[in-house]
Amino acid sequence: MGVGGPKPKLPEIAETRAAGREEAFEAIIQRVKDSDGTIEKDETAPLYTEVGMEEFEVGHRRVVEFTLNRTEFQLVRNLETHALQGAGHQKHIEIIESPKINIILKKRNGYGGEWQVVDLEDMF
Repeated sequence: MGVGGPKPKLPEIAETRAAGREEAFEAIIQRVKDSDGTIEKDETAPLYTEVGMEEFEVGHRRVVEFTLNRTEFQLVRNLETHALQGAGHQKHIEIIESPKINIILKKRNGYGGEWQVVDLEDMF
């Protein structure tokens, strides 16, 4: 609230922001393909959070594994559409106005080694 009373919500801005993030993720994958990278795995799975003894779906995770210049990479995008709110016995799930998107790039250390987080700029 401020001068002139409460301001109306602008759902178009939240939708546009989410669409822009989705396009950025797809652009990374397209750049890998254009650089002669090989997509090994592309899977989507739901994300869950626990509230007491119950589990609630709060979004989804997409994992893309690929090989570029003989190096294995894993690109993970977590998209959260719901958030856990409250504390104690008052915990509940609420819809997030603008989805929270987190993109992580990992590189495999040696053949069959562990994944190490790297910057996107280091990939190309």
